[in-house]
Amino acid sequence: MKNLVILLTALFITFSCTQQKANQTAKIPYTEAKNYFVKNTYKTNAVTSKKITSQQEFDDIFGMATTMGKDGKPTSIDFSKNYVIALIGVETNKPTDFLIKNLVREKDDIILSYAIKEEGTENSYTILPTKILIVSKQYDGNIISNKL
Repeated sequence: MKNLVILLTALFITFSCTQQKANQTAKIPYTEAKNYFVKNTYKTNAVTSKKITSQQEFDDIFGMATTMGKDGKPTSIDFSKNYVIALIGVETNKPTDFLIKNLVREKDDIILSYAIKEEGTENSYTILPTKILIVSKQYDGNIISNKL
């Protein structure tokens, strides 16, 4: 009887520890893609988060913005190993950036938390602000974005 109680206690402790780990969130590593712009054919009236899994889908939304210098080439994206999470903002004439606060996995969901930084000076032109995150396919899931 004493051995049965010890065995059940050990199993209970093991199960409790396993259950806690399953409910925790895990940070997801990502790389930020540089030197791309949102094509003017893409329209949105609210901040949009998109999961992009193919080069064709990516090329339908984004163009390359190659510049002079060492870091002027757009970031290479291998869609056979990665997918993209793109945040696309509304058209604005102010310098605007998305600040990524957190990218975590929670069960089958990938949760992207971000803030928007907008500066007060107005430009004579408009942009569609964007942030492009390259994520390994091993961290696949439903994308949920939260503005902080």
